[in-house]
Amino acid sequence: MNIRKIDLNLLYALLILLEERNVSRSAARMHLTQPTVSNMLAKLRALLHDPLFTRTRHGLLPTSRALALEPELRQIFSSVDAILAPGSFDPQTCDQTVILSSNDYMQYTLLAPALLEMRGKAPLLKFAVRQAEIADIVPMMEKGAIDIAVTIPEFSDARLRSQLLYTERYVVAMRRDHPLSGKKLAMKAFLAMEHAIVSPTAGQFRGPTDDALKQLGLSRRVSLSVSSFFTLIEVVATSDYIALIPERLSTQFLDRLSIAEPPLQVAGFEVISVWSNTTHLDPTRQWVRAELLRVAGRRR
Repeated sequence: MNIRKIDLNLLYALLILLEERNVSRSAARMHLTQPTVSNMLAKLRALLHDPLFTRTRHGLLPTSRALALEPELRQIFSSVDAILAPGSFDPQTCDQTVILSSNDYMQYTLLAPALLEMRGKAPLLKFAVRQAEIADIVPMMEKGAIDIAVTIPEFSDARLRSQLLYTERYVVAMRRDHPLSGKKLAMKAFLAMEHAIVSPTAGQFRGPTDDALKQLGLSRRVSLSVSSFFTLIEVVATSDYIALIPERLSTQFLDRLSIAEPPLQVAGFEVISVWSNTTHLDPTRQWVRAELLRVAGRRR
């Protein structure tokens, strides 16, 4: 196939059709008429020797060939955008939308302050923040559903780029009038208490603390597993449960919680920003990633 004979607009139309799954919406987005887009689709089918889409009651259903082309098309047009982008980035005039993903703890301790500061520097920039994606992070980034994820290395992927934002440690949290509040926490008392944990997947009852205890031939009783740090804090602040929580999060709730050092060494974790090659050179995303790193470093 001679690339000089390929109309780049056809490939762009295919990308928009894959995103919208609807000819009318695709036409409106490209400022074209519906017959024009239908004609472009007919040319694409002939060019690629594939039907690309089948019509259903709910819109266009892509073929496997069309779905396989989607990440490649995104990378092509991201590279084109990077080539055509101005040499200097001006946050005062940028009006793009950046989609971020993280869990509730990272949203509260890092994204919230960073977004407010970026709002002051880039008043026209729009942000969408979604809950952390674990299993589908790569395809979601390839589809453009996530631009930057704030996560931990275990939930990233070797195909993605990453940058260390900060290193976190765990502290023990309990209600302010807990029987152990204000005391140095001994191992015997620690093990005698009911423990609660956050488990982002499948309601697990084990975590880094259990791995550390196992090395000492010890175990604890974990009788509550929740998916949200804020649920965990509410439970701990109003009961006899104790929990290990990230130190950065604990400092935001000192009016409700008493904090103690664990009676053993518990491995902390790294918090990283993650993005795909598709958006690596985009100046807007580069600026946002740099701002996240700056705020993360300042809040150590």
